[in-house]
Amino acid sequence: MGPRAVYKNDDGTFTGDDSTIGGNALVAASAELIVPTPFAGEDLQRSLRTSVFLDVGTVWNTEYSADYASNCTYGNSCDLIYDFGDPSNFRASAGVSMQWLSPLGPLVFSLAAPLKEVEGDQTEVFNFNIGRTF
Repeated sequence: MGPRAVYKNDDGTFTGDDSTIGGNALVAASAELIVPTPFAGEDLQRSLRTSVFLDVGTVWNTEYSADYASNCTYGNSCDLIYDFGDPSNFRASAGVSMQWLSPLGPLVFSLAAPLKEVEGDQTEVFNFNIGRTF
């Protein structure tokens, strides 16, 4: 998530690119509800944790200029230039996560679905992490 690349051409116009370049400002919020792990015996309850989560966030560049979009002359690339600082450009996802304190270290398995996305976003349904603690 975040701003896309904008290039200034020799003639003073701008061209957009679908490469995400990040930004210099971030807002993120997360809510997680821990629930009993289904099908896990009493002995596994100490090493397993299941949760349902909601993540919301956005990244933007505070130096965005309206000139970028108004001086874009290269067709479809102009659709890629817009103000990511607009509060309505946030992204959101929800899912379920299972954390296991394994002999190798903490393992986290997550399944999520986007609730709000924009065309061009690259989303992942499954995520796996090693080393994040409980």
